[in-house]
Amino acid sequence: MGSARRHVKAVAASAFICAVFAASAHGQSELPSFSATGLLDLRVALTGKSVSWEDRGLGKTRFGAATDGNNRVIARIAEASLIVKGDLTWDISGVAHVIAGAQQEHPIDLVEAYLDYHPVPTSRYGIRGRAGAFFPTISLENTGLGWTSPFTISSSAINSWVGEELRTFGAELTAFRTGDDIDVSLTGSVYYANDPAGTILTWRGWAIHDRKSGIFEKIPLAPVRIIRPGGILDNQAPYVAPLAEIDDRAGYYVGANVEHHDFGSLHLLYYDNSADDREIEGGQWAWLTRFLSVGLKTELPANVDLVAQYLKGRTSVITIPPPTGPISRTHYDSLFFLVSKTWGQHRVSARWEHFATHDRDRFPDNNSETGHGLTLAYVFYPVAKQRLTLELLHVRADRPERTLSFNLPAKWHDTQIQASYRFFF
Repeated sequence: MGSARRHVKAVAASAFICAVFAASAHGQSELPSFSATGLLDLRVALTGKSVSWEDRGLGKTRFGAATDGNNRVIARIAEASLIVKGDLTWDISGVAHVIAGAQQEHPIDLVEAYLDYHPVPTSRYGIRGRAGAFFPTISLENTGLGWTSPFTISSSAINSWVGEELRTFGAELTAFRTGDDIDVSLTGSVYYANDPAGTILTWRGWAIHDRKSGIFEKIPLAPVRIIRPGGILDNQAPYVAPLAEIDDRAGYYVGANVEHHDFGSLHLLYYDNSADDREIEGGQWAWLTRFLSVGLKTELPANVDLVAQYLKGRTSVITIPPPTGPISRTHYDSLFFLVSKTWGQHRVSARWEHFATHDRDRFPDNNSETGHGLTLAYVFYPVAKQRLTLELLHVRADRPERTLSFNLPAKWHDTQIQASYRFFF
């Protein structure tokens, strides 16, 4: 019963793919119609000396060191994505994003699957909506095909976390007004699942990468003290299923976007999963997770793009009345600035970011951390629908739990060098 309930929305989303394919085979009439796009990402990476969370470590980059802490060179297919779109009517489309990659739990998984409602406005005012499983309306950075970044290989820490732990299993409605100079939109969503969101951020901390969790995926957790056998929360499974539904309560988010045609756009979003953080099912705790995100996108002199985002929130599990308080409560924040310039077939980008978590409970584990990241990337498009990207990522962090749980230095730094060659179709 529990397992079925946790993934009921995911099953409905995957069943929707069948509807899309069925629509594509519905004769030769203009509608329904069918199209497919995708990408294949071939990757070579030189890792730093920290073990990745994929191998139950506390590393901050996608590709980590060998278990003995030595650098290694990794060559693999980083991502193969297929995005299927079916125009069912003039106003309604179906979208399904299927992904395959070597690091996934399942060889093939779903990232998104939803119905998109987009009627043509007959005035300056209009509405649009989505229903199914999709990323919340939050990223000004991951605007490329398959929720990738046109600027870099690795996303910022903020959007890396969104790709790991956040997905909307519900409905989203946006009302908008277009103007001569300014466009304004308001967005609201009600959703289920995402109850464990906050688990990774608390017990591993922030990371900087381009991995997107599949809907059915379980992500390994490092065996920190609090969830080891004998720990306060040792009933936590050694993994997190971030898109599980545990407490049968709906969450919500609301947001606004203001875009000036000459000066850029400002984005706001408040997210609250409204979880009952004393509920556990199948080794997965519901975490009460809330945050506010502010984003800015504009163009600087010399045709330089600027993208900036700040996110601040808190997450807790097992809230007990004072004086005890929550078993685990973590406040978190992150900020990044990205500048990018294109000319001809080339693009160069640089991103600086700060990230932190602050342990606010009374229990002895220490989930605090501070860190910074610097990303430099060069993109070259040799021919149409192919992209070469070279990236240097340097991360510095201070996390005391590394010493307390694994006898590793609390302060460390990692440098990861990557080359990506993408084929688009």
